[in-house]
Amino acid sequence: MKRILLIIVVLFTLIASAQQNQNEILANYNSGKYTVYKVKKVSYGKYKMVKVKKQWPIQFSKSGDKTSTVLVKRAGILDETFKPDVPGHPAYFSFSTYRLTFIDGIGVYYSWNGKEQATTKYVFTKGGLNKNYKELNKLVENYSKAVFKNQTNARAEVKEQKSAIAEAERKKNSLQNREVRKIEIELVNTPNKVAHFSEAIKYGVVAILKDGSKLSTENLGGKIPWSDFILKNKGCSNTIDEVRIDEDAKTLKEDRITLQAISKFHKTLKATKHINTTNNLSIQVNQTGFWGHERHKYVTVFQGQNGQHAGRGDNLTIKVKTVSHKQTGVKLNKIEIFNTTKNKLVVRYKLTPNTKLIVNNNGGQGMNGFEGRKGSPNGGNGGNGGAGGNILLIKDPSVTKLNIVLNNAGGAGGKGGAPKYSYASRGRNGVRGDKGRINKQVKAVKLSF
Repeated sequence: MKRILLIIVVLFTLIASAQQNQNEILANYNSGKYTVYKVKKVSYGKYKMVKVKKQWPIQFSKSGDKTSTVLVKRAGILDETFKPDVPGHPAYFSFSTYRLTFIDGIGVYYSWNGKEQATTKYVFTKGGLNKNYKELNKLVENYSKAVFKNQTNARAEVKEQKSAIAEAERKKNSLQNREVRKIEIELVNTPNKVAHFSEAIKYGVVAILKDGSKLSTENLGGKIPWSDFILKNKGCSNTIDEVRIDEDAKTLKEDRITLQAISKFHKTLKATKHINTTNNLSIQVNQTGFWGHERHKYVTVFQGQNGQHAGRGDNLTIKVKTVSHKQTGVKLNKIEIFNTTKNKLVVRYKLTPNTKLIVNNNGGQGMNGFEGRKGSPNGGNGGNGGAGGNILLIKDPSVTKLNIVLNNAGGAGGKGGAPKYSYASRGRNGVRGDKGRINKQVKAVKLSF
């Protein structure tokens, strides 16, 4: 009976020891030089641990009962700083793609894969080593899995600590409880072009306090959190740090974008900045037919050796009307493109008369035929190219200049497949699709933007 009790006590002791986290285990470790064993390949799938001639310095940095870093001077000269995975309850310390775990009086330096398997690289010890390569891998695997199960609470604590630190930092730099005279928006960069698809406009907010001192958001060199502000941008993205012009001209009714920030803690304080659009960035619109190799995405395909036929370009109606820029007075072409094949609006743009707009509704390219095979040595035929889509261009009488390029050619046919044998035949090339029609009209145009 006493023997059974002794065995149970030993088992519980081993289990408790196996689940000690690294902070608890390293309480008994000190910085100094450690004997090193490295892995040596003996033959395929067989490895052994070999003692290295020189010891390596290892330094443990501790704060109270926690180990914050483990510095390993690999080969005595290369500094590798390992940090805990979960500071409050670490299962290992990591550096680059490697991990370091201390258990049973040794430190194991290893890699870890997605299958939760360890591959030992080095072992550190103050004494000898009585475990082989496979035993070391299994030792680390079992220990890590056991500690992982107990990390839930520790991870929650770390998350709470980080949240508390972040909140303290926010309050420290916030406008909350400060006497602010006004806030202003400043641009980090001055864009050359303000148009659909132009580069992002970077900006920040400056707060001027009643004592005359200034605070700003991080991108202007300060630390005011963006969470201090309510953004109400118009004609562009409602985002911090940088904005991009809206792609739909309907939101640019005043031909400018508006950046606006309101202080959450001083509701009467509002910063507004208007930036006029330049509308002078060339744009390309694609409504082309699908290529033969994509045909399976649109229709049911029974694939033999022949290449698939491509799809035709969509039919489009393009309406254009010239108006004046509401801020600068320069002429702008309002352009609307509607896909009549799919019955949907494609785009609405405002462009200066000299700015190029390229519209592509070419037919798709046919798929190449497959090479011949043993049972059917002739090469497959290439798929036919799709026809170009038709275009109806309607210009309002106000339009005197329009820089537009219309591409609605038929798609090329696919190439015939090569024969399997020299006596067999190459497949026929596919036929190019027909060019689409272009119909131009001049009549009064009414647009919805």
